[in-house]
Amino acid sequence: MTSGIPKGKRKQTDEERKAKIKQRRQTPEYKAREKEYSNRPENIAKRKSPEAKAKKKAKRDQPEIKARNKAKKQTPEYKAREKELRDRPEAKAKKKKRESTLEYKEKRRKDYQRPQTQKRVKEYNSRSEVKTRQKIHNQKPESIAKAKNTRDNNRLKILQYYSKSLSHSDIPCCNCCGENSEIDFLAIDHIAGRKQMDSEPELVKLGYKSEFAVGKLQKFILDNNFPKGFQILCHNCNHAKSVPKNKNVCPHQR
Repeated sequence: MTSGIPKGKRKQTDEERKAKIKQRRQTPEYKAREKEYSNRPENIAKRKSPEAKAKKKAKRDQPEIKARNKAKKQTPEYKAREKELRDRPEAKAKKKKRESTLEYKEKRRKDYQRPQTQKRVKEYNSRSEVKTRQKIHNQKPESIAKAKNTRDNNRLKILQYYSKSLSHSDIPCCNCCGENSEIDFLAIDHIAGRKQMDSEPELVKLGYKSEFAVGKLQKFILDNNFPKGFQILCHNCNHAKSVPKNKNVCPHQR
């Protein structure tokens, strides 16, 4: 009985057959045909159906598939390709646009507030090698300059926003006496009082804490789209308001 293989030719091994298929899939013609097929409306609808998504998830959750994907992501080739894709100008622009949306910021804030997330971040930051690496990075001249520039820009945004919304001024100014000659004379003021605002439900829901330092307070205000409860005062009005006998009211207002 003949085997069906032409005389003078041997049967292909599995490795040779797979290599040949892989080579064919790398050709421009094959890729173009695959792209055309996958972009057909009926195939797109089929991929987005609940049944297809459930089937894909069930396959992805198989232990052997998970192990294989995890091993694949650790290879130098995979990491190099991922970095190349992330560094594309269009990818960076898309990421920046996505991260600037309120929905993304709200999702990040909620994710960070989860106990398991905070526990994981705390454990990671407590590692000695992480602390050493972060300390070296923070002491670099470019890091110091960048941090100062970020603080100054964030502060200016906050001064401009609350001056515009409360004092109706395009120039940052004190909401009490109107001081606007120099932004270094101005400060971010807690209208109800720093510690008193710990009991305001809306701010507590957003994650406000009275022990926030200046940098964290600026980040909180920007991340939550300038919440109510803050105003801009000059240092004189801010200090006078905080004197106990004035009962949280600047003498100018009396």
